[in-house]
Amino acid sequence: MRFSLPSLPTKLEDLVLLDWVYIVVLLPLILMLKVPMILFSIIIFSLLYFKRTPAGNGLILFVFILGVLAVYLSMYGAFSFRGLSRLKLFLELLVYVLLVVVAMQRLTQKINFYLLISPFLFLALSLFFYHGIVMLIYVIFEVFFLLWMVLTHRMQSDLVESFRATMVMFMYSLPWVVVLFIFFPRISFEHANYGFKGETIQRMGHDGTMYLDNKALLVPSERIVMEVGFEKQVPPAHFLYFRGSILYIDKKDHWEPIPSFVKRNNYVSYTRDGAKVAYNVTLYPTQKRWIYLLDIPQSPAKESVLDRDLISTVKDAIKEPLHYTARSTLNSKFYDKVDRYTLKVSSRFDAKQNPKTYEEALKIKNLYVSKEERAKAIVMFFHAKSLTYTLKPEPLDINHTTDSFLFDKKRGYCVHFASSFTTMARMAGIPARIVTGYKGDSSNALNNYLAVKEKDAHAWVELYMNSHWVRYESTSTASHIEINTVGSEDKQTNSPTQSPLAKKINLYLMYAKYQVETWILYYSNIRQKQLLQYAKKNPRFIFILVTSLILLVIITLLLITYLKRPRYSSEALSIVQPLLRSLKKKGFVRKKNESLHQYFMRYETEFPSHYMVIHALQRVDVLYEEIVYGTYTLQKSRIELKHLVKKISKMKNC
Repeated sequence: MRFSLPSLPTKLEDLVLLDWVYIVVLLPLILMLKVPMILFSIIIFSLLYFKRTPAGNGLILFVFILGVLAVYLSMYGAFSFRGLSRLKLFLELLVYVLLVVVAMQRLTQKINFYLLISPFLFLALSLFFYHGIVMLIYVIFEVFFLLWMVLTHRMQSDLVESFRATMVMFMYSLPWVVVLFIFFPRISFEHANYGFKGETIQRMGHDGTMYLDNKALLVPSERIVMEVGFEKQVPPAHFLYFRGSILYIDKKDHWEPIPSFVKRNNYVSYTRDGAKVAYNVTLYPTQKRWIYLLDIPQSPAKESVLDRDLISTVKDAIKEPLHYTARSTLNSKFYDKVDRYTLKVSSRFDAKQNPKTYEEALKIKNLYVSKEERAKAIVMFFHAKSLTYTLKPEPLDINHTTDSFLFDKKRGYCVHFASSFTTMARMAGIPARIVTGYKGDSSNALNNYLAVKEKDAHAWVELYMNSHWVRYESTSTASHIEINTVGSEDKQTNSPTQSPLAKKINLYLMYAKYQVETWILYYSNIRQKQLLQYAKKNPRFIFILVTSLILLVIITLLLITYLKRPRYSSEALSIVQPLLRSLKKKGFVRKKNESLHQYFMRYETEFPSHYMVIHALQRVDVLYEEIVYGTYTLQKSRIELKHLVKKISKMKNC
């Protein structure tokens, strides 16, 4: 005869579990709430804390009106047809509406399907607003926590027991998740704009100008601008030049590019001399249109335009992390058939603006015939001036910037060196231009990974000689470098506030973060095909992959065995557990804080007709008490107790 007892009401406990679930899933979304919705949430939390009885219709109506007002104030100014057509704004509105409805339902203290499904909706919506490793880890935690709470409710057990059950389920699923993640066919979403997103920190980006005054290019920050993953090892430091802007026009206090309306010859020849490198870039938000390609790009990056000066831009300002693949040739010079206008503007200078520099440049021009010799003479002249590289220079005379730098102050950083070198080269009869971008620091490289930081912003010079643009590192002409300088342009020093060990650890953490983002967050159909193609050509990789999966299965099975191992306060209790599980399976559940004796006595009261079972349970009760508290021989008691547990489990009524 099977029996089933109605479960005891656990409404209050279920509400507590549900409240914890909502707290966990709402934590990420709180960061994107507007002030009115934050105030609304605080009011709701206060009501739930102080009001322990179900809310009446009047309070529910008040909360509804308050919620509508909070939603309106939070979305004020965005209610236009164009605004509402944007996915992110629509999802933000959806979050607000869900919060209001959940608050109203929760105040009634009645659990329904809507309250049970809403945490999963909040979890899904949070993926549209946040991006990165932290969110990925938190989502895994959220899923685990939700499963934990569900099992706690279903098992009607304590948190420790349900936690162990949750861990077992996670271990069972882990190998399957890994296999499905690697091999399950990926869908290509060309213009998808959802997932782990929400990067709001703005990095410094070039805007096509280079200032020489207090607006000069100087951001000594450790914040990462972009992360680069090379197909092979990171190239040598003297090749890590990422092009950003090309500047031709001297405006005294700043340099500008050639205006976009000027029509120029689009012909440019990509040099075939030099090592070819393939790399992937993750560029963080700059609010600018420029993207950065290494040295001499072989072709435009995806959805970008590569102009005749090898500068790459995208259509819209970069407001989300941008991922692109590129190929470049590493060479300090390349052939270019320059048109007349470009040649003219790259040779323009004002002799009256910097008369001292012009006088020295004329001496070099008259002394040497070839442009290469003139360029070497300019380098020697800069060395002879005993210039100091510093991030704390004195202000230059804006009306005579080159003379002020070379003959007066003699202190500056990349922008001052590049501007003065370009001006003197033009005066010596060599067409010249300034390139701004980033110069990678090899100390921020690990294996095939390179982190480019804001402090790596740099300016260098390109001279036009024998139909080739040739790169010159003007900051290398500095004779002195201030020790307290934190820079990365040519000669770099470590930050005095960070020990070498801390810097190394930080680099390894960035490398790990990049690998996770590359192979998990951005594991697209393209990356999947690349991985499978690589596996076809490398049997050793297949062996390593299969071996790793087998080891993963073995480890998970060992963990499952460990987690499923019974843990009880006494050996006697562990022996009777099969009996308790058998009774529970047939509907007779042991109450919380109920002793074993009380449990067996309740069975005797509720099922007096089960004579055989009752008699056996009484003997189990006696044996259990004597083993735990008495003086019976432990071995003898164990044997008899085990025999009785098996006997009872086989009885017809149990």
